[in-house]
Amino acid sequence: MITRFIGFVISMFFSLTLICQPIMNPDEEEPLSRILIVFDASESMAEHWQSDSKYNIAVNVLSTILDSLQGEENLEIGLRVYGPKRTPGPDCEDSYLMVPFGADNTSIITSVLEKLSPSGTTPVAFSLEQTVTDFTQCETCRNIVILITDGLEACEGDPCQVSLELQSRGIFLRPFIVGIGDQLQGYFDCMGNYYNASVEPEFKRVLDDIVATSLSPTSSQINILNQREMPVESDVHVIFYDRTTGNARYSFIHTLNEKGLPDTLFIDPLITYDVVVQTIPPVHKDSVWIEPGKHTPITIHAPQGYLIFRTEIDQIYPCIIRQGGVGQAIHVQQSNKRERYIAGSYDVTVLTTPRMNYWDVKIGPDQTTLLEIPIPGKVLIETGEEVVGCLYMDQSGEMLWICNLRGDTIPEVFDLQPGNYYVVYRSKTSTRLSDSGQKQFRIESGERVEVVL
Repeated sequence: MITRFIGFVISMFFSLTLICQPIMNPDEEEPLSRILIVFDASESMAEHWQSDSKYNIAVNVLSTILDSLQGEENLEIGLRVYGPKRTPGPDCEDSYLMVPFGADNTSIITSVLEKLSPSGTTPVAFSLEQTVTDFTQCETCRNIVILITDGLEACEGDPCQVSLELQSRGIFLRPFIVGIGDQLQGYFDCMGNYYNASVEPEFKRVLDDIVATSLSPTSSQINILNQREMPVESDVHVIFYDRTTGNARYSFIHTLNEKGLPDTLFIDPLITYDVVVQTIPPVHKDSVWIEPGKHTPITIHAPQGYLIFRTEIDQIYPCIIRQGGVGQAIHVQQSNKRERYIAGSYDVTVLTTPRMNYWDVKIGPDQTTLLEIPIPGKVLIETGEEVVGCLYMDQSGEMLWICNLRGDTIPEVFDLQPGNYYVVYRSKTSTRLSDSGQKQFRIESGERVEVVL
């Protein structure tokens, strides 16, 4: 039932999930943070722990922390509780949004919790599924879940699967899980950021840390280094991906400020990032963690140089670029256009006729590599009758096929690079090999040659 429910919920709210956690610019206005506290009120929370029951200690500590957040700007808090009802058997839907999101509602949350008595079961997965409707539509909100629990899933749901699915859909960021009393880390690690509170003072410290991490303004900068280890490379597209979900979270064009330093950006410290600098080819830095509340520079080595294919005519030639020794193309550059590449060795194919190949082209950092494309010549091939034929280039005795002739009586014109060429042909009506003919000609830059078959 629960598996069917999550499928229904995710499909129903698909349009919502696309905009809950949008791709953002890192210097946009501070977003609204919405913290949903998912509180365990199951029967095991009534057990004695340290100075009181687990439930009473958790409520008292949470109440103190909530009081400190009263009046906090750009913050709304909500409360979902599971397991508060005693039933003859396990109730795997015993989970309720007790306090919807709102500002300055901390006293209401405390009052609701103080009136409850832990007595039911532990439907963790089902409770997470319900957060789809708890987090109402908001285009720029940071949706945060703090789960406070002392036990494992007691129903058929899989909290890890549900958590990862909802993270990938943008319902909430990687959640925080506080385990009271018991060592639950191996179970909840896959679900989010797990904290073990084995003793009462540790429980308060953990909650303080989570709240501070969630709300601390955090800055960073991208230092894109040149070959001299100076952070002066810039004007490239940078993307921050959420490493857990694979979704793009931030997208911007890197810039240097008025002092010539990488500009400061403000990003969410709750996410571990994979950073991609869209140079050619792209440079990746994975598993980047930003320390909450501190300025954390991110250093990426990406020295670049320039490549240009110069030709003295208006003809535009596509130039296929491959990394040296690698077959897959990484870019197609147009002639007479300068392009930046990561310093290194490249193989190049220019789509002239015939194609021109340059192997092991060196692009040095802060240097421009220039490749000249010769001016082509023209050949006009005329025939008085329909023929079967091919055009070849003579490469040191080897016949390099260029193309097949169209074969009708209309003259064909080809723009060819300088060199020696052959036309091999015979009449289309002929049935004898001996009727095959061959004509050789030479093309010089800018010259026109007529070949009559």
